[in-house]
Amino acid sequence: MQLPKKQYPVRPTPSFQPVLVALALLFFPVQALAFWPFTQDKPQKAVVETVAPAVVPAVTVNEAAALRSEIQGLANELFRNLADADPENGDLGQGVMICTFVELKKLSRTSSLGRYLAEQLMNEMQQRHYEVLEIRKSQAVMLQEKRGEFGLSRNPDEISQTVAAGAMLTGTYTPSKDSIVINARIIDNRSAKLLSSATAIIPRNQLAELLLADSASVREAKPEPLYLKKLEL
Repeated sequence: MQLPKKQYPVRPTPSFQPVLVALALLFFPVQALAFWPFTQDKPQKAVVETVAPAVVPAVTVNEAAALRSEIQGLANELFRNLADADPENGDLGQGVMICTFVELKKLSRTSSLGRYLAEQLMNEMQQRHYEVLEIRKSQAVMLQEKRGEFGLSRNPDEISQTVAAGAMLTGTYTPSKDSIVINARIIDNRSAKLLSSATAIIPRNQLAELLLADSASVREAKPEPLYLKKLEL
């Protein structure tokens, strides 16, 4: 009869990892801490750089209203200086045309400021019952789909070539560091006589900067070369 074999419990193989770690901590504490498997780095807080949005100065309604008031004062001074301000039989009885204001430094250069001055003074004169002639009126209305109907033009081929007006309102503007000096005048078209003049000073604010930004000059034709011939006597 064969007796059953006695079974002994299986002991796990001893691990030498804790011993090695203990020895490393004992002899090389600095290097061991650097490679300690159970240490975890503290999470670093993410640094978020916030960029402040660019501040764009906005044109306020007060600036536009102030500019209109200055032009109204300019118009009042123009009409006060007229020798005969009667709209029907006075100095402007035969009509007046309004031209774009130009820069004093260069009379062939203007901007949105010069065009706006002319537009607003046209309105001021019409409200005072003067006969105002629109020289930009085109001979025919141009229709374009999805764009509109156009009755004004600056193309010489599209406007009338003959406009009869007894006087002309025009002027200049002079930008400086903090202000803009505006000089307006009414001229007799027949004699070039100065009928009236006025001056206004407006601040060079954000609205003025926007109006001055798109300056443009008149395309001037290049002068023809002058040939001199030496005469032999």
